[in-house]
Amino acid sequence: MTQSGPVKVDRVSVWLKKSARISAWALLAGVLVLVLSGWGITQTGVIYTITFGLIDRRLANSIHDATVLPLVFFFLVHVLVNIRLGSVKRFRSRTWII
Repeated sequence: MTQSGPVKVDRVSVWLKKSARISAWALLAGVLVLVLSGWGITQTGVIYTITFGLIDRRLANSIHDATVLPLVFFFLVHVLVNIRLGSVKRFRSRTWII
């Protein structure tokens, strides 16, 4: 016999899923900035024209260098949160360790 009633939702899992989604979107935005700034370093004339002279090679290089640490942070958050979520599904009895 099954019980029909409200399903108990784990608040930690909900917040972990939201943080995984946010970190994924932040990673996508960071990678796009990294690619465009890298393109601004190698194809300076194209990016300078597209941005109406706002981004030159020096600024593109600064942006490119500045995006590394946020990408590392969001990548680690994304990977570790998804490992935690996956391990809860696989090893229910040992989730307190993780």
